[in-house]
Amino acid sequence: MSLLLVVVLLFFSSSCSVSSGQYYVSDDCSSVTQSPCNPLPVYAGDMSQYNNTIFYFIGTSVVNFTFSMDSVQNITLHGLDQSPTIYCLYYGSIQTYASSHVSFSNILFQECSVSLEFSNNITITGSVFKSRRVRLGNVFDSKVTSSAFDNATHGLYIIYYLPFVCYHELQHYSLTLTNVTMTSNYGLTLCLNHGTSYNISVILDNVTSGNGASNYFSESLFSLYITNSLISNSRANSDAGFSFNFFAFQQSKNCDIKGTQSQSTILIEDSQFHNNTYGFRLTGSYSELNTYHTIIITVRSCSIRDNNYGLSVNGHLSALIHMNFINTELVGNRRNELTGCLSIILNNITVANSLLTGLVVIASVVTVENRLSIKNNTGVVGGAIAINGSSVMLLSSSANLEFIDNHASYKGGGIYIDQQTRCQFIRKHGLVSPIPLTLKGNTAGVAGNDTYGQTHSLFNGLFTLTNPKIDTSSDEALLIFCDPDSNNAIPIWDYEVQHVFPGQALKYNVAFFSENYNGSYSFTDGTITLVINGTFEINKYIAKCSLVEYTPKYISYGEHIIAVTVTIHGLSNLQYNIPFIFNECPIGFSVNSSGVCTCSVSRENVTCDIDSLNITHNGLLWIGTYDTSTPFNANETNPNACIINENCLFYCSPNPVTFQLNDTDTQCVDNRGHRMCGSCREGYSLLMGSNKCGHCRNNYIIIAWIALFAVMGILLVVLLIALNLTLSLGTLNGLLFYANIVKLYEPVFLREGALPILSQVISWINLDFGFEICFYNGMDSYAKQWLQFAFPLYLWIIIFIIIRLCKRYGKMSKLMGSHVVPVLCTLTFLSYTKLVCTIVIVLHKREVTLNCTNESVSSVSLWYEDPNVEYAKGKHAGLFGFALLVSVFFVIPYTLFLLCHSVIERRLSHFKLFKSWSRFKPIIDAYSGPMKDDYRFWPGLLLVTRIPVLLIVTFLKNESHFLLLAVAAIILSLSFIFGGVYRKKVNTIIEFWFLLNLCIMATLSVAFNDDSKLSHMKCYDALTKKLFKKQDEDDQDVTELHKTVDQQMREIVPSSTDVKLTTSRESVVDLFQYSI
Repeated sequence: MSLLLVVVLLFFSSSCSVSSGQYYVSDDCSSVTQSPCNPLPVYAGDMSQYNNTIFYFIGTSVVNFTFSMDSVQNITLHGLDQSPTIYCLYYGSIQTYASSHVSFSNILFQECSVSLEFSNNITITGSVFKSRRVRLGNVFDSKVTSSAFDNATHGLYIIYYLPFVCYHELQHYSLTLTNVTMTSNYGLTLCLNHGTSYNISVILDNVTSGNGASNYFSESLFSLYITNSLISNSRANSDAGFSFNFFAFQQSKNCDIKGTQSQSTILIEDSQFHNNTYGFRLTGSYSELNTYHTIIITVRSCSIRDNNYGLSVNGHLSALIHMNFINTELVGNRRNELTGCLSIILNNITVANSLLTGLVVIASVVTVENRLSIKNNTGVVGGAIAINGSSVMLLSSSANLEFIDNHASYKGGGIYIDQQTRCQFIRKHGLVSPIPLTLKGNTAGVAGNDTYGQTHSLFNGLFTLTNPKIDTSSDEALLIFCDPDSNNAIPIWDYEVQHVFPGQALKYNVAFFSENYNGSYSFTDGTITLVINGTFEINKYIAKCSLVEYTPKYISYGEHIIAVTVTIHGLSNLQYNIPFIFNECPIGFSVNSSGVCTCSVSRENVTCDIDSLNITHNGLLWIGTYDTSTPFNANETNPNACIINENCLFYCSPNPVTFQLNDTDTQCVDNRGHRMCGSCREGYSLLMGSNKCGHCRNNYIIIAWIALFAVMGILLVVLLIALNLTLSLGTLNGLLFYANIVKLYEPVFLREGALPILSQVISWINLDFGFEICFYNGMDSYAKQWLQFAFPLYLWIIIFIIIRLCKRYGKMSKLMGSHVVPVLCTLTFLSYTKLVCTIVIVLHKREVTLNCTNESVSSVSLWYEDPNVEYAKGKHAGLFGFALLVSVFFVIPYTLFLLCHSVIERRLSHFKLFKSWSRFKPIIDAYSGPMKDDYRFWPGLLLVTRIPVLLIVTFLKNESHFLLLAVAAIILSLSFIFGGVYRKKVNTIIEFWFLLNLCIMATLSVAFNDDSKLSHMKCYDALTKKLFKKQDEDDQDVTELHKTVDQQMREIVPSSTDVKLTTSRESVVDLFQYSI
């Protein structure tokens, strides 16, 4: 009816037209040679009179009005010269309404709003629209060719809707766009809302849109054919790209022709969709569409590349949509997704280089024909393909699936199938032969390099694997203990029960394993929940072999059960019970107010770590159990165990130490160990010459050493007799006093490596070996102290034998002369300090506090030299008694003898008790002969002085340096006050020099007791050299004697202690003990 109205209007307009012909249009007709020529407004007043007319546009025609062609026919607007332009100002526009056969060719429309409505046979060719808007509404049987829509504000908008008068018969119309380019903000918009009132065929051939193409379809009868077209660079908004939107529009049904079924047919081939937000998008409200409306979409031989979404199809589970993708590639897109589609065919499809899974299938039915190749894609779950929501992959007989070199950061490098998807891959009805499946080079971050999910059906005769070595996994998992280093699995029921203490963490390395298609197991992941005594404690995600830690607090001691619930994808499907034992704090630890085990005995700079059972302190301290012979077991409770926490200034390391109570030897130095580092470790022996422990290479070496020392004892006596090196000369008193005191303070005055020859000589003067040797395998401090007694006694035996031989044999007496008694006195004098030091070592006791686990505190007496031995008990009792006997029968009488002999000789000799005193005259003269008559007590005074010095360094640790200086100063002052105690002045000078040197050394040790402030060994070296130089000038014989001893021992490598002296915290007697 509406078409009839258009024909009538055209008839009347043609009968009223002026004439048919051609006219020229220009705003500057003076420059136009053709005629008639007028500006456009001259013709635009009533265009209906110009039917069958051609208007030639020359130059630029300005339009500031509405140029309307209403009910016209056979009108052509054609541009003649190179740039014919219709330029619209303000609200200027061009409109065509109810017209037929209107053509626009070779014209530039600039800033114009162009609207073509209810017309047919409209032709646009060779034109360019730089307009605000171009709208084609119900334009039938029309063509747009070789034209461009450049920067049009709203692009090209094409819409078809109901006619004004409904048709009784189905009409067929067409619209063709060929070689059309669009660069406007909105590209191409096609809206078909005409229902079944007519059938429209739209052809887009070689159409290029730089900003997408949007298609909106209601339940209409149409066919859309797109070929050789390009949609690219459309990212202006979130919907930009190439999209189809189907919706229900009730008004479009008002002119439906009975018996005509609405059907939408879309064919897209040989086209490209690149670099858009959406490469190919399909969506809509399908649930509202007529159940008889069908949508058939075919995409053939197309390239969909580098889009944010390559495919984005959402069918909303509608049975109306049928899609076919044939010979099409999806490359470099971020994501490709098929959702809710019940009929999709993938025929010879390539998917590659996607960033969020190659192809995601959600609640869809996808038929695979021929090849489906998915390569080099990445994703989170499913690198190649992710099948979710009970989707089905229907396989035809020609299907061939390839999943190669894909990667999933989580699960399913090749194929991921979620737990709810049960059917997955199915052959078409009637097919029995297996389908080729290639899984190669796929990887997953957590589980299932090739496949993950309910994949058993994949390999149950459905596929034939081109690569049989594949890795699969699934959600049906077992919780297993594992080794993080070797990935070995241990069943939970075979796992050793853990024992923990308050504050110590339970540590379980666990993993989820799923069964593969071939019966083997591989890693998967899940979540576990720990519940202890009905209380929720921890929830943790587990991937591969993971560590789960839990620290129990404030629970009762004994066995407890951890209830472990396994959750995979939100479904709790397994529960395990894991036992553990909560123990009381181990020995050396106790529970604090925070419920954590810490050090049982609080001490500064001592820390205890219950997790590792490590104890750390800054050194010079020993912590351990009293009974070191019992193996320490932290998991066993021993109510009688006791802890020692005492200073250990000598044998313990001065550096920070970290150890455990089952390895307390770590706190010791020089291969020492056991209680308070008092003895050697297993396999080591105590060395002579120091308190270090070493290996004994030969069990029979003791024989050689005994023989050597026996010979050396004889040689020493013979040497003293032959060279007359005795106290009777008066030159040795100062030297011996100096050597004895320096030996006591050896670690201070003669540190390791300083003046080795002098140190060796001083050691020999003190009857010490001076170098480290292994006397026999297994020697300890007990045996060593017996040897300290043995050597001086051996020397006495030798000299007594010589005396007896001299009395019996005259020749022997003549050979020895008068030197025998002075030598005996000299050896006794030399032995005195050695024996006194040994006695002090043997009698030195240490009280140690024991902190026991039953919270009792007690004290025990231990031998200071070896705390592994109880004081005056066991084997120490014999040594203790012998030391007392030597003290009573030698040390005390000998000391009184030398100190008081001058008084007895001068004041008490007339008493009957001392009538026999003259028998001791040779012995007294051997000591006091070189002295002036008034100072014959001087040797005894020097001897007695050794005792307070020894007691000072033993019991007064902090004041030992200062008191030594005081003693040395007093002796030096007395010698100076007396004006010389020796008959010979040279002897006085020698002794004065030794005493002065000793005072200087003591002064320096007081002033610089930290070796970081001043290395005063250079001072000692210089003073010692001056001393020997002075002796060389005054007494050539003595000098020669010392040179002879040095020459004899030159090849012996001296050794001294390696104890690091820090502050006055150390006892000097300890250091002395270390050196002998």
